[in-house]
Amino acid sequence: MELFFRVVNQYNALEKIPVQHSAEHALFHSERHMLDRLGDHPDLNVTELAQSAGVTKGAISQILKKLEGKALVRRYKKATSDKEVFVELTGIGRQVHGERIEHHAAAVLPLVQELSRYSEQEVAVLIGFFRWLDGFMEQSRKEMQSHSDRR
Repeated sequence: MELFFRVVNQYNALEKIPVQHSAEHALFHSERHMLDRLGDHPDLNVTELAQSAGVTKGAISQILKKLEGKALVRRYKKATSDKEVFVELTGIGRQVHGERIEHHAAAVLPLVQELSRYSEQEVAVLIGFFRWLDGFMEQSRKEMQSHSDRR
């Protein structure tokens, strides 16, 4: 458990460090992640973005506001539905997303190389564990939120 919490804490520390993209775009982890998600799945509305990221619509709105301020995304409504709000990358957003794809490939290369040392069955066990851990963390979040709401 100590090692697990150490890794989580290191990951949390990484999230607080902005990474420079292009000349004028320093992006925090949540902004980079949202930019990647929008670039990879351009047809998601705000509700779907929140569900796929496992966060609230309010959290998505805060991140989008920051990205809008940096002229990387824009929100819009389709003519077919006045209720749903969609988000798309701007031209600059698409450029930064392209840089992100290259950066991400280089950043995860050591992980890919490490995983290549394991058999498909061992990797499947890891994937199964992380899926379980994802569900466990989501359930824990809900329980903590419920406990907090009762106060």
